[in-house]
Amino acid sequence: MKILKVRSCFSYIGNFADFLISNEQRIKNLMMEYEIQTKVEQLSDGRELKNLLFSKQNISVRFLASRLDFTFNFPNPDVSEQAVFSSALEYFELFSEIFPDIFGSRIAIVQQGFILNENQEAIEEFTSKMGFTAAFGNCNELAFKINAPKERFETLNTVLDVQMGEAKHNKSLEKMKVLLINIDVNTLITNSMPRFNPKNFAKDFNDLQEEVTLRHQAIEAF
Repeated sequence: MKILKVRSCFSYIGNFADFLISNEQRIKNLMMEYEIQTKVEQLSDGRELKNLLFSKQNISVRFLASRLDFTFNFPNPDVSEQAVFSSALEYFELFSEIFPDIFGSRIAIVQQGFILNENQEAIEEFTSKMGFTAAFGNCNELAFKINAPKERFETLNTVLDVQMGEAKHNKSLEKMKVLLINIDVNTLITNSMPRFNPKNFAKDFNDLQEEVTLRHQAIEAF
């Protein structure tokens, strides 16, 4: 089953409120070539903070009090995983040169895509191979979520979420029935020590990217 990739998001998760308040203009200077959107957030301690969203072509970068996100929107689903990873690496290497002292307590990659399901063919294939068709007969609905933790440099959540939904054709804007595929690989919330720095992006995110690719390949080979 072919997964048509939509976007991949690489995230540093942590407490970035003080960093954003102190460096708003420096961040804007870094992102001068991007379009900007801002939204004021009221923090629990009474302070106000500007959430920042920058976008250019198929890339967006978001700065929030609790996370920093780099999102690659696939111009077509055949763009390689390595090209996406290299794009994120290039950005975070530049970011770390300007802000070398920032650390996140968690990291995550979320990849979103879909499988065409116009005539229930994807559901039929899933349920048949899972043994559900033999047990219950033909099925016309399918949704499931699994987390299969993996031991890498530390324990990682590897979450696969499959839901029924719709997608729009880019050119015709026609709606299509699909199975939405969400692959989320992240470090555990229980380890909150700030230890991930963007200058180490290639090393820190390598295992996460490998797990995303493995989940993707497993679904396509299903």
